[in-house]
Amino acid sequence: MTTAAAEKPVRPWGVCAVCLLAALLVWPTQRFIEGRAAAGDEDPDILLFSSPKMLKKMALGYDGLAADFYWMRTIQYYGRFDEADKRKVRYKNLYALLDITTTLDPYLTDAYRQGCFFLAQDPPLGAGDMEGALKFLDKGLEAHPDAWQLMYDKGFLHYLYTQDFKAAGDIWLQATKVPGAPSWLASLAAAALSRGGDFQIAFTLWQEQYRTTTRENTRKNARDRLMSFQVARDIWGWEALADLYKERAGAYPPTLRALAETRGRREKYALADPLGTPYRYDPQTGAVFLDADSKVNYIDVPGKYKNDLVAVDFLPGIP
Repeated sequence: MTTAAAEKPVRPWGVCAVCLLAALLVWPTQRFIEGRAAAGDEDPDILLFSSPKMLKKMALGYDGLAADFYWMRTIQYYGRFDEADKRKVRYKNLYALLDITTTLDPYLTDAYRQGCFFLAQDPPLGAGDMEGALKFLDKGLEAHPDAWQLMYDKGFLHYLYTQDFKAAGDIWLQATKVPGAPSWLASLAAAALSRGGDFQIAFTLWQEQYRTTTRENTRKNARDRLMSFQVARDIWGWEALADLYKERAGAYPPTLRALAETRGRREKYALADPLGTPYRYDPQTGAVFLDADSKVNYIDVPGKYKNDLVAVDFLPGIP
């Protein structure tokens, strides 16, 4: 004898609803596990679901929704520096999260553009994974072969991080052939191929990133880089002038302002850093440096830029 319950047909939509609920629980479950691990002594960087193909099947066609969840998760994973400080490897699962996000939704171009810099930047700002950053961009270009923006980003990484100026120039030259690519890419490619490590190219690249990025931490990093160029130019410039002064007078000038006044005109180097704190000066050695109270987050500028940077008359201001 059969019961009424046994005779009741199984509703396909009911099964789908249960499966969808299970798929949506992936993200909160992952966060719960990480929270439990963070409370103990073990490494909190645990990624329960790491297979992009498996997660794509679990999404049951709701790939875009699942991708949005994982992109949000990736941003939180990258941006929560207090959590990152507790991990044994600061960004061990960053590439995996980006890979999952873009497997679920290959058209989420913001993930490619921002994610490659999350990976490429040196710790503690990023994972310091240049190989992963380039691999991730290649994945994006495979899905978007005509995206000049991704080609620009790949050239950017080669130019500023691997110092492969020819590779950067070749990639930017290739990008100029894509419909809709901006005209300035051609001049950027020519400059990279002819002049190599020119500080003006590097400065222009950081300006472009500062102007176009949608991520606040990436924008801050670009701004810090631009201010660092200005600080390096001021410091190197004043020190060169102090050395010239000593050659003529037999001793370094007593102050930077006194040195500026001997120039007989407005000097092109500033007496204060870009945020308004005056530079410190040692009259015994002629050394110039940032004040301890300076608000500028100085990032070392390569010494190879020194001569050209000191000689330039003007660097654009930073908003």
